[in-house]
Amino acid sequence: MALARFARNSWTRSGGPFGNSRIEDVFYGVSSRQCCLPSLENPGENNNLSYFSSIKKVNHMTFWSRGIRVTPHYEFPSAEMIAEEYDAEYVEPRYPGLEATKPGEKPRVVVLGTGWAACRFLKGLDNKIFDIVCISPRNHMVFTPLLASTCVGTLEFRSVAEPVSQIQTALAKDPNSYFYLASCIGIDTNKHEVYCETVSNGGLPRDPYQFKVAYDKLVIAAGAEPLTFGIKGVYEHAYFLREVSHAQEIRKKILLNLMLSENPGISEEEKKRLLHCVVIGGGPTGVEFSGELSDFIMKDVRDRYAHVKDYVQVTLIEANEILSSFDVGLRQYATNHLNKSGVCLMGGVVKEVHPKKIVLNDGTDVPYGLLVWSTGVGPSKFVKSLNLPKSPGGRIGVDQWLRVPSVEDVFALGDCAGFLEQTGKPVLPALAQVAEREGKFLVKLFNRIGKENGGKAFSVKDIPLGEPFVYTHLGSMASVGRYKALVDLRQSKDAKGISMAGFLSWLIWRSAYLTRVVSWRNRFYVAVNWATTLVFGRDNSRIG
Repeated sequence: MALARFARNSWTRSGGPFGNSRIEDVFYGVSSRQCCLPSLENPGENNNLSYFSSIKKVNHMTFWSRGIRVTPHYEFPSAEMIAEEYDAEYVEPRYPGLEATKPGEKPRVVVLGTGWAACRFLKGLDNKIFDIVCISPRNHMVFTPLLASTCVGTLEFRSVAEPVSQIQTALAKDPNSYFYLASCIGIDTNKHEVYCETVSNGGLPRDPYQFKVAYDKLVIAAGAEPLTFGIKGVYEHAYFLREVSHAQEIRKKILLNLMLSENPGISEEEKKRLLHCVVIGGGPTGVEFSGELSDFIMKDVRDRYAHVKDYVQVTLIEANEILSSFDVGLRQYATNHLNKSGVCLMGGVVKEVHPKKIVLNDGTDVPYGLLVWSTGVGPSKFVKSLNLPKSPGGRIGVDQWLRVPSVEDVFALGDCAGFLEQTGKPVLPALAQVAEREGKFLVKLFNRIGKENGGKAFSVKDIPLGEPFVYTHLGSMASVGRYKALVDLRQSKDAKGISMAGFLSWLIWRSAYLTRVVSWRNRFYVAVNWATTLVFGRDNSRIG
């Protein structure tokens, strides 16, 4: 035993007959001439483990078999004896976590994300066939179409947040199914493992706390990030509107500026700046937020902040046309209605963002007290870091069955995924209905192949996948404030179909969203909030 320790330590210091290869490489039966595995303790710059996906694929059956240890083959007999001692006494898992499933156990599906696509997939996944692990930095799904309403108090925040453990109860009840509050920092598609970093405030043994989870099937639904086009100052000074926390911060900022502007000694110019709300981006989110904000100003601010009511202004800046995917008649209706509601529409491109003003390309300075950025979404840093094929635009490339074709047992859907060029299909827009339909398609596929014993790793090759995914657009809707909305039921921008605007469209908009809210509990919350706001007005308490 002592001799083994001495030999192991000497081996490590000198590099042994392998030169600079580590004893771990010998232990796993791979010399540094074949495959260099970076240390998991030091994952590299920015803790990015995406390079695991690019490790040269080796024959796992010669030294490792999905959790079943086999006799390794070594180039040097003396190394085998040292490795056996090392294995017995000194090896500790560098990453704690879930090891690969064993024969007789249910296959494990790992889902990255809790957005529309992920939660629709989780909701329908059969937990009698699969063990389920969900990994996400948030433990809830956000009903994003109604998020703008929470910024001004039309709805309470809990009305648009659905706990993921209520969407898929197995995550809370089944002994081998889990939800982990963490971010995925890397994927090793050869070893069928994901590497994660826990969201914590230093309450764990290590900070950051990292772990791994082995998978039989991996579903990447990690979403997207707001597009900033590399404009300086956006991340530092603008607010986005994609999470409940974003809406909370916007709400607090609006109310804070209203109250600060009433303080004695504030100049006229400073009041105008504080109470100038600027929205960048004329898509549905930007238009709906502008409409909600104008409603709040017309109905509540004028009654409760009478001293500064005349200073409040909302400006919507769009480089092209607002609601460009809608019918031309609806676009014109929205423009006229927003102007009547007091929203100033400006054309322009933002060049730079400063703490108290934005600068447009033509040199115009626009002072602001609140800046909301809503210019669409693009691939996240995590998606960009993965060594997986990419579709046009930088999303994870998938085939017609939402598989990542270059690796086994990996699927992608939602805003982080797009069809590869060779499929002949266009990349679908980042819409909730696209993500939801993809989740619905994929869960049917998983439940079917699971019943045919295709749930385990490397087991789908001989199972027919059925018809590929086909997306049919159901139409678009957007609220523009003051009990008015737009409904465009055309299947494409150039197709013919029903398009309407006005009060009836507003009723359709509210009814449709109320039925799409995930649970009956939240439907009740939304209905009660709407009724309360109609009767008593919006709450203007600033908490936090």
